[in-house]
Amino acid sequence: MAYGLQTYQDNTRRESLLDMIMDASPDRNPLVTMFGVSKASNTVHSWVEEYLARPTSVNTAVEGSDATFADLTAPARRTNVTQTIRETFRVTDTERATNVVGGQDPYEYQMNKAMKGWKNNLEYAIINGAFASGASGSAPQMSGINSIVTSHYTARNSGTSLSEAEFNDMVLDVALDVGNDNVFDMVVTGLRLRNALSSFTASSTKFIDSSDKKLINAVQVYESNSGVHRLFGHLDVPSAAATPGPMVYGLKESAWKVAYLREPVHIELAKTGSATKGMIEGDATLEFRTERANARRSGYLIP
Repeated sequence: MAYGLQTYQDNTRRESLLDMIMDASPDRNPLVTMFGVSKASNTVHSWVEEYLARPTSVNTAVEGSDATFADLTAPARRTNVTQTIRETFRVTDTERATNVVGGQDPYEYQMNKAMKGWKNNLEYAIINGAFASGASGSAPQMSGINSIVTSHYTARNSGTSLSEAEFNDMVLDVALDVGNDNVFDMVVTGLRLRNALSSFTASSTKFIDSSDKKLINAVQVYESNSGVHRLFGHLDVPSAAATPGPMVYGLKESAWKVAYLREPVHIELAKTGSATKGMIEGDATLEFRTERANARRSGYLIP
């Protein structure tokens, strides 16, 4: 039976722009790449979070006594707002008619750059976003990791070194609250403090790559008593010496999701004059499902 042209046969169909953006510079934007994807249905995005505290006293009952009841705690409602991210570009018709190196249409080239820029901006907001509701015609802004992680935030005195003992204390602080199974498994910090993590020795082995005889000294993962932690150096993590000082994040990967109200799309704008204008635009926010599984510390000495 003939069905006409089907998507399986259509070689001209485009893949999702979100998929293409997710593939752009994953090493420079690990959080957008590694965090799960969720769907927002409104500009104010809400979900619930349940936290079961550990007991602080012995639970015992008198034999044969009537049952007594205490007030139950409902799950907490968490909220973030979607943020519109827009990357614009414009190419003259003369430029598009020019024979350029590589043979690619200059408009397509600028669109690809805008896609990378869009992802860079989302990554930066995920870390550094400060909540703004968008009232009175102002642009809304999502809360980022730097303002979300508060349960296990410690501001160290200026000049404190990020030592192995200091790091393990950060892990223990979270483990005592949520248990080993829920402790953060990603450690994200600036590039200079990332070098400090490379000096840890408990779970690292220096070795020589036999192919080029280079001594390898970078620790990519660290195993503490509470599990394995992958280490990432990041350009967008606050690292200035000024207050609050260089920052270190311990993140539970499964606790975070990027929720899209509008997935990023390419929009070609109305033509005015002899130029083609376009933009990449989408709306996203950050979900934090288990905030207490994460940690944040600041004020460390830059090596």
